[in-house]
Amino acid sequence: MEAKLWIAAGSNLYSLLRASAVLALALLFPICMCAGSQSLLLASASSQVVQNTRADVDDLSRMRNAAMIQRFARHSYLVSVPSSTRSYYLHAILPRHRYARPWTKVFLERLSRQFYAKFKQRLRVTSLVRTTASQIRLARYNANAADAFGSLRSSHLTGASLDISKRSMSPEARRWMRDVLLSLRKQGYLYAIEEFAQPTFHVMVYRSYPTYVRQLTRRVHRKTTKSRLAHRRKRPSLPRKTKQQPMRAESIGASHKPDPSL
Repeated sequence: MEAKLWIAAGSNLYSLLRASAVLALALLFPICMCAGSQSLLLASASSQVVQNTRADVDDLSRMRNAAMIQRFARHSYLVSVPSSTRSYYLHAILPRHRYARPWTKVFLERLSRQFYAKFKQRLRVTSLVRTTASQIRLARYNANAADAFGSLRSSHLTGASLDISKRSMSPEARRWMRDVLLSLRKQGYLYAIEEFAQPTFHVMVYRSYPTYVRQLTRRVHRKTTKSRLAHRRKRPSLPRKTKQQPMRAESIGASHKPDPSL
């Protein structure tokens, strides 16, 4: 009898261990898939330190309250972000928090236009600037929220960061977004993290981003100019005009056609 009980207990223990192993693999699978992807946008222990160090280098203040946001907006250190455009819209962001740094707004406009042109879908922005008080409130119900003080505080306090939701993105759209953000991160124009507990792309845009836009615009302009010059060289040269005798009035009236209406 005891032997049967031991066998049954061993069988149950084996089943329990096997189920635990399957569950562990299931939980680790998304992480492994992400690590094997091209994104490399996973957060690390130094993510907040990197962003706060950059905020200090860019000389960015942290917003303490709504009055400070309004004061910065009056001096154009922060700019208003429309709640809805053709290429993006704000979701669940209070009117007093619909502000960002000027270069962050430029980034959002350019990225959303490119995204809409490719996928015919608007970006969903779920967070922009935050105050110290709003960051504290967020941390009460979101365990993944960053601190409101110290070297690990949220970069949203600077107004340079935004969160872009992944909820309605197709797998292809997510891959495209990862590639774009990773490219700009490697070039040193922003710091991007792909979050999974909250399905968003967190992006802190650096003050140097407009430099990238200007360089890109100049490259496009030079390429367009070279293309036009090459096209002109390929055009066949027209024969030189020779002086002709004036035609008689009757001949001009017979062959002349009126100009089209402009």
